[in-house]
Amino acid sequence: MTEVIRKIGVYGGSFDPVHFGHLRPALEVVQQLNLDQLRFIPAGDPPHKERPRVSAADRIAMLEIAIADSPGLMVDKREIEQPSLSYTIDTLNSLHNDLADSELTLIIGTDQFNVFDTWHRWQELLQRVHVAVMQRPGEQLSDVAKGLLAGENAAGITLCQVTQLDISSTMIRHDLQQGTDIRFLVPYAVRQYIDDHQLYTGSAH
Repeated sequence: MTEVIRKIGVYGGSFDPVHFGHLRPALEVVQQLNLDQLRFIPAGDPPHKERPRVSAADRIAMLEIAIADSPGLMVDKREIEQPSLSYTIDTLNSLHNDLADSELTLIIGTDQFNVFDTWHRWQELLQRVHVAVMQRPGEQLSDVAKGLLAGENAAGITLCQVTQLDISSTMIRHDLQQGTDIRFLVPYAVRQYIDDHQLYTGSAH
């Protein structure tokens, strides 16, 4: 009997905190590509970004709360649990080792796709996995992105049209520091967790 290959989406980020701008577009990609599972992978020490504002434990807890009632969605802690810099290619190779019978799809935003040639070992990455680009209405592709879509690995790249949700973790952290209500920007349970643990209430960085 032929073994069925599972289709698994991989969505990395700081998730500091997770919000509907992460969750809804990712779910739409899952639905459009008929993925069997989506793994949210919170970054440990991301090489392209500043360090997260709250602990890994808090970011994981908020993610788990946010997707608790969503079958097929899970949190993967492998970047948090390894001490070195978290390069995407290394994470994907680790996933390949654990999930040899699966087909991996890396889910990224248009902003990331537009500068994909700056990613560590990006050519190898394109050869190893499929890439799904979350494209919101009005977002333009850079010359780099257009070149990738016309290149030899174009068949493995999919543009997924997703809902426009102009929400960012930076904006949410700013609102919290200013005492502004973040209702309807994050799931209710995440908002409650932030309140209960008094996260992001320090001075702005």
